[in-house]
Amino acid sequence: MLAITLGEVLGVNAELAARALAGWAGDAGAPRVTLIGSAWHWRDQLGRLGLPDPTLEPYGHVSLIDTGAGERQQSAESLTEEERGRLAVNALERLRTLSVPPGERLAVVTAPIDKHACHTAGYPFPGQTEFFEALWGADAVMTLAGPRLRVGLATNHLRLSAVAPALTQALIERKIALLVATLRSAFGLARPRVAVCGLNPHAGDQGLFGDEDERVIAPAVAAAARREDAVVTGPEPADTVFYRCFHGAYDGVLAMYHDQGLGPLKTVHFDEAVNLSGGLPHLRVSPDHGPARDLYLTGRASAKSFELALAVARRYLEAAP
Repeated sequence: MLAITLGEVLGVNAELAARALAGWAGDAGAPRVTLIGSAWHWRDQLGRLGLPDPTLEPYGHVSLIDTGAGERQQSAESLTEEERGRLAVNALERLRTLSVPPGERLAVVTAPIDKHACHTAGYPFPGQTEFFEALWGADAVMTLAGPRLRVGLATNHLRLSAVAPALTQALIERKIALLVATLRSAFGLARPRVAVCGLNPHAGDQGLFGDEDERVIAPAVAAAARREDAVVTGPEPADTVFYRCFHGAYDGVLAMYHDQGLGPLKTVHFDEAVNLSGGLPHLRVSPDHGPARDLYLTGRASAKSFELALAVARRYLEAAP
């Protein structure tokens, strides 16, 4: 089963979902798709853009669960931030009651949200990864993957001053294990090669620039290398490890914090990467971009990352035993 949550309404989500799904029109092998979001805003935006609605014929395999019926039905640009946030949160919350047929796999493609708008609407999570951890009762590793660079994060959405205190040996060991499992299950790598980033410049330079690399990260890497059926090395200096991974030395990198990993990845794979919540009971994948409010109703946004997210979800469903 494939579900797509439509996320932020003041952005490109409806446009990109419709354009990406258009590639499946007439494809008899395409999975059935359930869109979840505000039906009024979905149809309003497609109509204003002049795009065909894939919930109508000749598609035949796309349906829509309307989670916006109780909200104000006016154009997205006229809504308050709280109203927009509530629409995005409503779509995610509907997953709690989604009925998955016995024996079927579930893949969820999440369109981007406006985190501040969702917070204004009472959303208690810093991002969508943390929502799915709570929903499915398991830890995840936020993983961004492009054609040549795959990056997992030890910490997700934390202010920079909170990163070092949050890093523990147990946390890093757990994230290494989740990244190894993700590289194995999502990318078919039997014995992944994982490089673990240092936190400080030059991975601490033997304690000269901080002791977290020797005191916390190195023991976690050593323990994981003994336990995992993988090649695990580190801590590696962050200023060179992404270059080496890009050129084939590693299958993936575990970064210590959000921008340490996402900066390099988005530099080389800005519109050709996806975001996976690795290690969960079901697949959650998202395009690797934000709502792109500045491109709302312009018709100029690239659908490539959304198409890649759908392709990853489809591959996952087709690999089901």
